[in-house]
Amino acid sequence: MAKMVPSKIPELLLNDPRRRAERQVYESLDKELGGDFTVYWSRPWHRFRPDGTGRDGEVDFVVAHAALGVLALEVKGGTVSCDDQGKWISVSRTGTPYNLKRSPVTQAMEGKYELIKRLKEVAALSTRHLNICHGVVLPDNIRPVRALGADAPLELFAFGNEIGGGKLGDWVRDTLSRGAKACAPLGPEGMKALHEIVAAEFELRPHLASALAYDMKKIELLTAEQAYVLESLAGNPQMAIAGSAGTGKTLLALEKAMRCAKAGGRSLLTCYNNALALHLKGIVGEVENLTIAGFHELCGKMAHIAKVPVAQTQGPALYRKILPDALEQAMQARPDLAFDAIIVDEGQDFERAWYDTLRLSLKDMDGGTFHVFYDDNQRIYGGGQSFVDELPKLSFRLIRNLRNTRAIHHSLKPWYDARGAVSAGPAGQPVDWIEVKSKEQAYNNASAFVTDLIKNAQLQASDIAILTGRARDKCALFAQAQIGGAVPISASDPRGKNRIWCDTVRRFKGLEAKCVVLVDIDQLVEDELIYVALSRPSLLLRVIGLPADIQQLKGGLGI
Repeated sequence: MAKMVPSKIPELLLNDPRRRAERQVYESLDKELGGDFTVYWSRPWHRFRPDGTGRDGEVDFVVAHAALGVLALEVKGGTVSCDDQGKWISVSRTGTPYNLKRSPVTQAMEGKYELIKRLKEVAALSTRHLNICHGVVLPDNIRPVRALGADAPLELFAFGNEIGGGKLGDWVRDTLSRGAKACAPLGPEGMKALHEIVAAEFELRPHLASALAYDMKKIELLTAEQAYVLESLAGNPQMAIAGSAGTGKTLLALEKAMRCAKAGGRSLLTCYNNALALHLKGIVGEVENLTIAGFHELCGKMAHIAKVPVAQTQGPALYRKILPDALEQAMQARPDLAFDAIIVDEGQDFERAWYDTLRLSLKDMDGGTFHVFYDDNQRIYGGGQSFVDELPKLSFRLIRNLRNTRAIHHSLKPWYDARGAVSAGPAGQPVDWIEVKSKEQAYNNASAFVTDLIKNAQLQASDIAILTGRARDKCALFAQAQIGGAVPISASDPRGKNRIWCDTVRRFKGLEAKCVVLVDIDQLVEDELIYVALSRPSLLLRVIGLPADIQQLKGGLGI
């Protein structure tokens, strides 16, 4: 069997009728090619033109062999035909005709030439004449008797005949073999370079510790699989990506922003929560072409650069109207400040008008990259989310909770709507619901618990967050410089500082920790705050409070 990337068909594509033909080809290549072949499914690419505009494309399959070379395949389902005007048409199984925007041969050729360009950029391969071919697979067509055009000889095509007869693998070998003898082989270094080009690793920057290794490793592997979402959606420059807590929105937003920046475009990753923006900056450090900023921080920064005056006032009007207006004025005064790509995280926190402001901050409002990641949990945010009307019309929904263990995910069930994510994580440790008689007992229990985690469970202090439902200055536990008389605390991101993160539930929105301890839960009276509080830990959750408050957060779980 061939080495397939991804190694199995992702769940989100298994039942997608639009990918039926590609699934059929995937299964045939997997079964019919040997282990010396590597097959990559759905490989999108993006390249910036000299004038700064971008160009997107996708290769349905890239088939690689160290000795024979590379084959770029375009797959088209339905009964495909081409008229005497060169117009290509696909007729679905239900008899509905669809005009194809471009010839599948042209699409395959574009994929081939993009691969050639990318491989030529690798120093070790720049002088080699490699065998890079293209082809088209039409699973629902039978093989015709004559060529489909001057640029479409039958040798370029595999039809239902090959797939139905178990001969697609033979066709791939024959196609590659025709030019292999006259070209240099890819070799191991070429195979490695190709893999880095079309299947770059998804770097898991936030997850660095080894405590509770089995559960953490499973979560990291699941999160890495989310990179496939970006690959699948890369051909769509403007997208709204929805998902409830734990579905990996923030990691995907960060990775998307970094990919845009590394592709050479001036890129922005923004969110409402300044603490989240600072945390994301701390993860990636300085990245060329990438700006990470809270929305209002961005407004103030751009206004300052463009010398746009901002009224010196306080109160809601400053954040709702004055600062966003200043950003619009800054972009009008200094068009060079605009971005090629804007990525928004926690988009449900943005007001409707702010999306207009962000679009005006794009160099190309219609064609620029504009991705919004948001929580669509209607149990919390309601069905009247007016900002949704301002989002890109193309949308995608993340359906798997990858961040939390199943035990933690179960505690969230009362706070999810009916479409809540399915838990994909490990079983994990049971949630600790600790009933106490007083606030002092709650604080003492929290101190003893985190001290034990650090001493005996081998967690780092920075893996732990203690979150209060009160304002931070109203929590007596945070008035101390240390927890348990030994472990220092921090009011901001403590990673690398060996401190426990002690903050409010509200400020911790969008953030996460391996272990979360909740105190002052009597103050968590809003459904949204309960939802945020329970969804922050990936591995361990302890909830400490009076019996009535514990029952409120359990929300009728019967546990």
